[in-house]
This record gives sequence, structure tokens and C-alpha cells, in this order.
Amino acid sequence: MNKKGAVGLITATLVGVCLLIGFMLKKQDTGYTVTQYPGSTGYQGSFYTITDAAGHLIVIDGGWAMDADYVRGVIERYGNHVDAWIISHPHQDHAGAFNEIMAEPRGITVQTIYDNGFDYDFIESVGEPYDDIAIMENYQALTKNAGNVVHLKRGDVLDVCGLQLEVLNAYDDIVLENAGAEADYQNNASLLLLVSAEQSSMLFCSDIKYNMESCLMQALEAVRCDYVQVAHHGNWGFSLETYLKLGAKGYFFDAPPGIVDVESFPAFALKRDLIGAGKETYDFYTGENKIILE
Repeated sequence: MNKKGAVGLITATLVGVCLLIGFMLKKQDTGYTVTQYPGSTGYQGSFYTITDAAGHLIVIDGGWAMDADYVRGVIERYGNHVDAWIISHPHQDHAGAFNEIMAEPRGITVQTIYDNGFDYDFIESVGEPYDDIAIMENYQALTKNAGNVVHLKRGDVLDVCGLQLEVLNAYDDIVLENAGAEADYQNNASLLLLVSAEQSSMLFCSDIKYNMESCLMQALEAVRCDYVQVAHHGNWGFSLETYLKLGAKGYFFDAPPGIVDVESFPAFALKRDLIGAGKETYDFYTGENKIILE
């Protein structure tokens, strides 16, 4: 090969390498990292973030009031600014840290807060059978007059930091009609969110319980996703059949070993059966678990 040909080959190779690097960087730039956090209490809870290369930060729930400093530390990594904070429902293991931080932000700013549109007066009148109602009362006091709160409704489809969020469940008459004899309106009014990037998606089921499964089947029939946050920490939520129909490859459990590894809890059997079906499972107590939505 002559000198001119060698130079041409080297140039072509360098161009090819640059194009490959550019493609890889572009792919990375368009991806979203979903992180599941273990919290700091040792109890069941829910705390996720979704981030991208542009520096956007979406927080989902946040866990207990006792997790507040831990959550602050995570937000600090992203410059103390939250683009979107999604509260699936105002229970203590989901909104406790949010309440503490909003009561004393210490430099943290939140652009938009999204919630499930719960009816404060109704829940106040019927009571709260499974949780500390003061968490809901505090959340209401902190957000009632805030100008950055969006109450999501069933059927909403919105763009948040370039992701598509489709709301499949929120507080409304359908929940009131299907919550069942337990009257667990708060859990069953949890947000059911399908979060989609260009090529992959994750379904967040929050704390929806088995009572709601039948009325949500029509919406879930159309859902195919890559990852799922299992409902109600894996306990008394959706059935194995429903989860498998979603076609996901990974399932997230937000519960400690004292729940997911104890046979008396439904989460134990659900996790076992998902693994038996060849699915990946993620336990929030194992540390910061990360997946990429592309």
C-alpha cells in the first residue's frame, strides 16, 4: 500500500471511530437513568429518581420523614433543584420526606409538584384505616396554596423532561366505586404511571391494591413495558398473571427482607414466581439499583 492509500485508510478509520463515539454519546444523552433508593429507615418505602445527561431530576415519592436528610443528600447531587416531584399518594412511607423538605427546603427548589388529586375533605371525613392521617394533612397544608402543584387525572398524558407520563389511575369516582370494603381509598387512589422514553418504559404501580385490579384491566391490557415497580410493595397488589402480561424483564420491590423474604407475606411468593418465570427482580434494600430507559 502506498503512502497516500495508508493515509486514506487511517483517515477513514478515524472518521469511523468518531462517528461511533458520537453515536454512543448521543445514545447516552437520550437515555434516562431510573434509580431505586434503599431509604434509611429499614422499613418499606418508595424513593426513586429519574435523571438524564442534561441534568434534569425527577423525584418519585421519597419515603418517610426520617428519610428526609437522605433525600436531601440525593437532591444535592443534582444542584438542589428538582424539575418534577411526583407524589403517588400522601402516605407516610411515600410523602413523609417530601413534607419535611418542603417545610424546611434549605435551598432545595422544586419546579413542579405532581400528585394524585386526592380529595382532602373526603379522606378527612371517612378517616384513614392504614396510615397516619397527619401526613395527608401536612401535605395539604404545604401544597394547598402553592402555585406549582398539578393534580393529575386518569387519562392525562404529559411530557416531563422529555419523558411521556401516562396516568392510568388517580383519585376519582372509579376509585371510590372499586376500593372495596377495606375503604383503603388512599392506597387505591395511588398514581399508576407509565413512564416512557423513545424505546423503553417503566410502569410505576405505587400502592394500588388487589381491589382495583379488575377495573384497571382494560388500561393494563394495552400496556407493554420493560420494567415494573410492583404494587403495594409486593403485598396484596396485582396478580402474577397481570404482571407477566406486561411483558417486563425487571420488577422492583420496595420492601425490606422482613417482608420480601418471609413466606407469610405475598411479596415472598410474588418475587419467587417472577424469578421462576425468568424475570429480574430488584430489592430496594440492596442499595441504589439503576436501569436505563432509552
